[in-house]
Amino acid sequence: MIATKNHNAIRNNTFAAMLISLVVLFTGCSKSSQFPSTTLDDNNSTGAVDPGTDDGNGNTDTGGTTPEPTPTPTPTPEPEPGYKMQALAWESSKYPERTKWSEYLQETILNEWSSLLPGADDITSFCPRYNSLDNNQRANAWAQLFVAIAKYESAYSPVSRMHETTMGSDPVTGKPVYSEGLLQLSYQDVQWARYCKFDWQKDKNLSATDPKKTILDPYINLHCGVGIMAGQIKSKGRIVVSSGVYWAVIKSGGKYQQINNIASIVKSLPLCK
Repeated sequence: MIATKNHNAIRNNTFAAMLISLVVLFTGCSKSSQFPSTTLDDNNSTGAVDPGTDDGNGNTDTGGTTPEPTPTPTPTPEPEPGYKMQALAWESSKYPERTKWSEYLQETILNEWSSLLPGADDITSFCPRYNSLDNNQRANAWAQLFVAIAKYESAYSPVSRMHETTMGSDPVTGKPVYSEGLLQLSYQDVQWARYCKFDWQKDKNLSATDPKKTILDPYINLHCGVGIMAGQIKSKGRIVVSSGVYWAVIKSGGKYQQINNIASIVKSLPLCK
């Protein structure tokens, strides 16, 4: 038994010595470059990478953790070009303010009185291509209609006034009824058309044709008139009617009707042809 133990001890010591020799030999050879080192270009690479080098997939190792790749910025799309409104009949270089009135009409029809956009039963009598137009174009056509009405109501003068001799007294002003402004409206309209912003209390001490009067303000006047037309289309379904129409120039069979002339002005828009 003792001999066996000694034999085993000698064998174990010999094995350990051989192992140590091999380790020393390997280390020395490695330092003296007797064995080639594996690089990232070797086909037998295990996939390990040196700190700060590319892993071949576009990512950089920083020594332990791989950072999230920087996302590619999403290109900001160019805004769609705005609708270029076709010029309305009253526009002219001599009256640059009318271009602003046109833009306001387009905006208020699109945003506040969009109920007009589906059209009216007789809209194609004024704009034959109306049903094929988009909403911007439809608002453009309606704006031209209001311009055409204004031509025969006020000759495009925002301070135009007409005494309505058959209408008695205006319950708001206590004075004779006058039709005023671009679309020839009256102070009494605020009693039934609450969206009309005429303010007699502000205006009563101003002269009759003072452009500071709210009823003579082109934007206030147009806003009210568009609303009145929207109400008519809602109740009557038509632009031209024989009764219940606000403007005499579009009253069928009326003494002062200008229906054909108004239709010609609207049809002159290229988008309506």
